[in-house]
Amino acid sequence: MTDETLTYMGTWKGRVIKAISVDGAKTWEEIRESTGLNPKYLNIVLRELFDAGVLKKVNDDKEYKVEYNLYKKYKDYYEKILAEEQIEIKIKFSEKLQNELIQYIDEWKSVKKLDISLKNKHFYLEERFLDGFTQDIISNAKQEVLVVTPWIKKCNPSKILREIAKNKVIVKVIARPSEEDNDYHKLLRNDGVHIYYNKEVHAKIVCVDRTAAIVSSMNFIVQSSGGQSWESGIVTIDHENVQSIVNSILKISELPETKSKDE
Repeated sequence: MTDETLTYMGTWKGRVIKAISVDGAKTWEEIRESTGLNPKYLNIVLRELFDAGVLKKVNDDKEYKVEYNLYKKYKDYYEKILAEEQIEIKIKFSEKLQNELIQYIDEWKSVKKLDISLKNKHFYLEERFLDGFTQDIISNAKQEVLVVTPWIKKCNPSKILREIAKNKVIVKVIARPSEEDNDYHKLLRNDGVHIYYNKEVHAKIVCVDRTAAIVSSMNFIVQSSGGQSWESGIVTIDHENVQSIVNSILKISELPETKSKDE
């Protein structure tokens, strides 16, 4: 990554600007699909950008335009980053796609005969159910999977990450740098997984299609996934919580000092 820091980088405001400047989003719905933000929060972000003089409406108020200097800076910066990371796909988190994932989760708990309600938009899983759900929801990803884990080695969840990356799902992993695991990290990258290194990472998080997130104790290693250690965690499909989780993960990956190449 370059050492330049863009105004609003690491925030939803910055990602809205990127959606317009880099992803080609013009209308409200296109911006929503590019960011995955829920309508209420997207409107708040747009209003704040309008108040800051960054945005304006054009074409009979149907499309959004970013102030030219900021537009140019975002476009130049991210086109270089996307070229370095070889990301060509433009993500679209449609409301239909996100609703289908929630429906999948509802069906999954029924198939597993778990007495869990989605009414409160959070539920608790442990041991084999946590491992199984993690693998199943990653397999079901259509656009993007974000993973935070100190350690990622060869195990069933990491194998699935490789498979879906080959199928053009964008996979981003934030992990600790590890000489011991460097060969496997190279395999992940060769299959299209984007790995970002941060020495301070201790959290264990999975987020799929900016719709559902798992916050747990489970690393992407055999000891965690294979049942050698007792693991548990919370799954949430609450919009605001998922947006906060996505923001935390993307913010780390967007930091200039975060590396996505070999050490």
